[in-house]
Amino acid sequence: MHAGEASNEVLQVLPSAPVEVRAGGSAEARLAVLVKDGYHVQANPASGNFLVPLRLELKARDGVRLGRPIYPPGQPYRLPGMEGDWTTYQGRVEIVVPLVADASARKGTRSLAGALHYQACDARTCLFPASVPVSLTVKVV
Repeated sequence: MHAGEASNEVLQVLPSAPVEVRAGGSAEARLAVLVKDGYHVQANPASGNFLVPLRLELKARDGVRLGRPIYPPGQPYRLPGMEGDWTTYQGRVEIVVPLVADASARKGTRSLAGALHYQACDARTCLFPASVPVSLTVKVV
């Protein structure tokens, strides 16, 4: 880790608008993430088993279930001296989160909490794997 720099300063989860879903219906939430200039995080899926992919983990709550997150395609990234490219995310990244509300889900707002796991790297070093808290606001109507 670089002196004086915490890994959570490298990745920021941007605020998202509440998502409405009907009881018995489905919707999609969008989680926007910003990776600091000069850094990248590994795409999901990662280019190798030894790499830590960006991974969103959220918990179901009060009749709202989550589908598997949909990650965008990564961008090729090559370190000097590498023979091949890694697939990474840089800049703004958007993860789509499918939501399903049970038919019995009561109306109202709830917060789905979890974490975004990642490992940020620059052209010279990688920071320790880290996580940032994530919360999605869902309103069953």
